[in-house]
Amino acid sequence: MLNGVHQFQLEFPKEAGISWRGRCCLVTGGCGFGGAHLVRQLVERGAEVVVIDRSPPEGSSLDLLGLSRGVAYIRGDLSQPGLLRHVLFEFRIDYVFHLAAQPLVPLSIEQPRETMESNFHATLELLETLRDTRPQCGLVYASSAACYGATRERRPIPEDYAPQAFENPYAASKLAADALVRTYARCYGLRAVVCRFMNTYGPGDRNFSRLVPGAIRRLTEGRPYDFGDRDDGQTELDFLHVCDMTRAYLLAGLSLDTVSGHAINFGSGSPLSVDWVTRCVSRAFDGKERTPLFRGKRQRIPRRKSLDIGKARALLGWAPQIAPEMGLAGTVAWYCENWERVQAFAEASNETSPHEERRLEHSRLNGMAR
Repeated sequence: MLNGVHQFQLEFPKEAGISWRGRCCLVTGGCGFGGAHLVRQLVERGAEVVVIDRSPPEGSSLDLLGLSRGVAYIRGDLSQPGLLRHVLFEFRIDYVFHLAAQPLVPLSIEQPRETMESNFHATLELLETLRDTRPQCGLVYASSAACYGATRERRPIPEDYAPQAFENPYAASKLAADALVRTYARCYGLRAVVCRFMNTYGPGDRNFSRLVPGAIRRLTEGRPYDFGDRDDGQTELDFLHVCDMTRAYLLAGLSLDTVSGHAINFGSGSPLSVDWVTRCVSRAFDGKERTPLFRGKRQRIPRRKSLDIGKARALLGWAPQIAPEMGLAGTVAWYCENWERVQAFAEASNETSPHEERRLEHSRLNGMAR
C-alpha cells in the first residue's frame, strides 16, 4: 500500500511509465476524489503537478491520500481574472486535466446559476486562456454520462447517442461544457479530448451520499442497511474503479495526436444492480450476507444505464482491469483501515453535516463520477 491506498497491478503502455517525466501537469479540482487519485498517478510517473482548487488541501482527498506535500497547490477559482494565464505561464504547463466541477444534482437544482458558472463558464474561461496563451498545451476534460440525459436505453450507450431530456441543470451544464471542448478542438485546433464516466468508486471518496462510501459508512457506524425510497434496488448502472479512471485519463492524454476532438466513454463494460453492489460491500466488510433495504417504488422494467466502451478499446487500447468484486473489496478494506483518519479529516474540513447528507442522499444513483 502507498499512504494507506491499496495498489492494483494495472497495465500501462511502456510510454505511460516514462512520458510524464519532466512534463508539468495542471489538475483542476485536484483536491477532490478523482483528482487526488489522478495526481497520485502523475506524481508516480515523474510528472510535476500543479493543483488548482477552491477547497484547501487540509482535510481533502488529496491530503487523505498523503499527497498534499508533493504538489504545487494554488487555492483559487478558475474564473478569477488572470489566474489561469499566470499558472500556465509561471509553471509552463504541458497538460491540463480539467476535473473541477460542481457535481451534485440536488445542489444544481437549488443553484443553477452557480452550477453553470462552475461547470460551463469556468470551462469556457480555460479554453479561451489556452487558445490565447498556450494553444500547444494538451487538455483532458472530465465529462459525465449525465450528458446522455434521462435515457431508458437498455443497450450500452455509444458516444454518438442523441441526448435525451435533461432532468436537472447539472446534466445540461456538463453537456454544454463537453460540446464546447470538442468544438474548440475542431474549430481552433486545440489538443483536447473529452472523457465520459459514471459512478466511479474507490478509496478516499468522502462524498457519503454516493452508493459505495454510503454503504461502507452504514456498516462501519452500525447504522441500518437502509438506502431509502429513491430506488427499489433493481436499477443497473456502470461502476468503475477510480484506478481504471485515472488510467483512462493518462492514456487519453498520451494519445491526443489521434483522439483530439473526440468524446470517449469509459465504463465497466457491464452494468451492476445497486442491490448487488451493496450486497458485495456487505460481504467484503465482514463476510455477512445482509439484505439491503430499498424502499423505492417497484420498477416494472428496471432502469439501466451503461456505457459502450468500444471506442476506448479501439483508439486507446483501454479496458477496465479491476473486477468489481476485487475493487469493492479493496475499497472496503481501505475504509476499515483508515476510518479514524477519514473521520478526523472530515472534522478538519468541516464536512457536510448529517442533515445535509440526508438531503443530498438521492444524488447517489444519478451517475455522478468525480
